[in-house]
Amino acid sequence: MKDDLARYLAFSEQIPGWTRGKEAIALANAASALNGDAVIVEIGSFLGSSAVILAGARKLKGSGRVHCVDPFDGSGDDFSTPHYSAILMALSGHTPREHFERYIRMAGVYKRVVTHQGTAAEIAATWTIPIDMLFLDGDQTPAGARIAYEAWAPWLKVGGTIAIHNSSEREIDPEEDHHGQYLVAKTEIKRPQYTKRRVVSSLTFAQKAK
Repeated sequence: MKDDLARYLAFSEQIPGWTRGKEAIALANAASALNGDAVIVEIGSFLGSSAVILAGARKLKGSGRVHCVDPFDGSGDDFSTPHYSAILMALSGHTPREHFERYIRMAGVYKRVVTHQGTAAEIAATWTIPIDMLFLDGDQTPAGARIAYEAWAPWLKVGGTIAIHNSSEREIDPEEDHHGQYLVAKTEIKRPQYTKRRVVSSLTFAQKAK
């Protein structure tokens, strides 16, 4: 299984994205460790780099789905948007969602992925399913990251895993609005609500305790 998982990790690196190296391995292992018909929700999918990792892990387990939530319009905070625009301009010819779905199919994990086009708040408004793993990697602004966390964290099961990207310790640059995930991790991911907190590069993991 380890070699098979490495194949999905390698394919993920061919897709423009930011979950790489130790973070990608840790994310794959967290998804693989879930029991039963696991429900994973990813907030912020862009072109599917991390979705392939999550869905690949569940395909190898033979159960579970990854629900990918994204506006699929290339929007983001002031720091991120130019990067998204440059990537999409280089790819050209298709919408972000079309690129996402193409990569998911190329990876062979489309049967493990459910796509939800919309903001974190919009999709959460009609959500009804308890979650085994929540991966927050969407809007990086303080307001946007807070909205996503508050909309989705209540759906995470006790014992479920939360993962927050771009949330490692740092000095906040007042000229940027790219530190929302860090603030969520710092203020919310702590006892007594969460246990087993650990950080792999910029990715914070924890287990919901109550």
